[in-house]
This record gives sequence, C-alpha cells and structure tokens, in this order.
Amino acid sequence: MMWNVNDPELYHPDHLVVRHMYDADHAAVVWFGFQSGQMLKDHETSSTALIQVLKGQVRLNAAGERVMSVGQTVELPPGERHALTALTDALVQLVLVPHPRYHSLAQELGLARRS
Repeated sequence: MMWNVNDPELYHPDHLVVRHMYDADHAAVVWFGFQSGQMLKDHETSSTALIQVLKGQVRLNAAGERVMSVGQTVELPPGERHALTALTDALVQLVLVPHPRYHSLAQELGLARRS
C-alpha cells in the first residue's frame, strides 16, 4: 500500500478529514487533513501518541503550547490532554502505540497491568 500526502481528498473546507491508514494491535496510524484554522479539540488517549507534521504548520497545545512544522515529531505520554490547530493547510500523522483497542481488550480479559 502506498500513501500520498498530496491526495486532494485529505482536505475539506468544512471539516477536518480523518483517515485511518493502518490498524493493528501493536499500532494505529491516523492522518488528519486540516485546512488553515481547523482544529482537533482537546482530548487524550490511553496510548503513547507520536504526532508528526507531514505538511504545513500546526499549533499543539499539550502541557504548554508549541508550533510544529514539517518534519517535526513530538511524543505524548498516555493520558496527556492535547489539541491541534492548523496555522496553514496541514497534514498531521498520528501513531498510537500500542493501539488503544489493545488496552481495552487487556482490561476486558484481566490482563491489564495494575499499579
């Protein structure tokens, strides 16, 4: 499978485009296509999140605020609240490790780690 960062269907003027690119127990890859000004509201995940800017520029709000540009990646630990706002048209890749469903299944089966 080949993915193309120049695919025009990754962007929509009325809403953020979310495309699930890869899905396995050990990881999930999601692409977010933003037009300038669009945002991904404040949220958190149970997995480690690797956020990489593939095109454009975004503002990341997570334990402070930072501007991220093409080629930059940040690692967020599980449970860290964060939000993204596109400063330009942008494409952001999110890698979740392990896939959040792994946590849910582990808890369901009684395999989750206990503190």
